[in-house]
Amino acid sequence: MAWKMPPAGPASLTHYDLPLNFLASCGCAYGASYYPTAALSALAYSGDERASIGPGPGCGRCFQLTLRSANGVQPPFVMHDPKPSVVVKIVDKCPSPEFCQASRRGSNKFGYQIHFDLALPSPALNMSFFPSDAETYGYSDFGVWNIDYRMVSCEEWAGWSNLTNLGVEPSYPGHEDSCCPINPPYINQMCAQSIKAPPPSSTYKSGAVPSAPPSFMALLILLSLLPSVLLPSIR
Repeated sequence: MAWKMPPAGPASLTHYDLPLNFLASCGCAYGASYYPTAALSALAYSGDERASIGPGPGCGRCFQLTLRSANGVQPPFVMHDPKPSVVVKIVDKCPSPEFCQASRRGSNKFGYQIHFDLALPSPALNMSFFPSDAETYGYSDFGVWNIDYRMVSCEEWAGWSNLTNLGVEPSYPGHEDSCCPINPPYINQMCAQSIKAPPPSSTYKSGAVPSAPPSFMALLILLSLLPSVLLPSIR
């Protein structure tokens, strides 16, 4: 059964480089990259722990992400109201084993089952979104944040007003296999799971290592030695 992401809750957040006009896993329109977009952790993206290929149920969904505090810093760096917040559209799957491979029963290394990876920079969002205090900490990019997320209507996303930013990228030759709903409701799964399942258990072999058969060349060498072994020596 597919795992269903809660509509709201805590999560971790990082950022990554996604070039403008880049076609990510969902196949969303190139125009989306000019507005706030993000990659989603594997379980939330696919609804399954197994390796996924192509789009997943998380594609096209929109979330409001609100910063709570920088993760793992001393002294603590905590946001006060009004906290920085942005609405993003999911266009990609986060592959990071460190942040994005939480399972149904376990969290990522920061204690969260859900992770967002914010695509930067874009004309609509850059590093100035993240508060910093280089004087106190000696650096300006905390890297990992504790956040609160909630699923929202994509009408709240900054790219909503331009139709060319919505849906799949039609110029992509394989767009029939893409899935980027314009405004997916929480209750329906509009993108099917694209799961690359492990082989059935019946195909696994025993852990014992079989002896390797002799190679063809080794066989030829063996045959060439037989006469000297079998025939008496000629004096």
